[in-house]
Amino acid sequence: MTDVVTKMTTKQERFLEALVSVEAKGDVRTAMDLAGYSKTTKTAYLARELSTQIREATEMLLALYAPKAAMALTSMLEEDAEFDLNTRHVLAAAKEILDRTGFGVRQKIDVEVVHPAMFILPPKDLN
Repeated sequence: MTDVVTKMTTKQERFLEALVSVEAKGDVRTAMDLAGYSKTTKTAYLARELSTQIREATEMLLALYAPKAAMALTSMLEEDAEFDLNTRHVLAAAKEILDRTGFGVRQKIDVEVVHPAMFILPPKDLN
């Protein structure tokens, strides 16, 4: 299986930039409008055409916010601030970003096999 690299159009590149911009805030239709797509262009069409690139842009956006999330967590530890409802939301958001970028808690599962398992199956019925 070979990966086919397709060249994106200028409009598609503008769409991806707009999608992760402050103006669109991740809204596909707004990003399409900012990139110059017609109102009649279906969002599913663009999502199908650019699914890999949309995923990469999303991962890049999360990666860019990972340091800010880490700073939010550590600054709450160092400052003697009151913990209110907003603080809980900031902590939850920071945790989610760090988890999704690979910096969160990692689970480790140890599997120990005491005796190797062997299954003996009956012969096939040839009738």
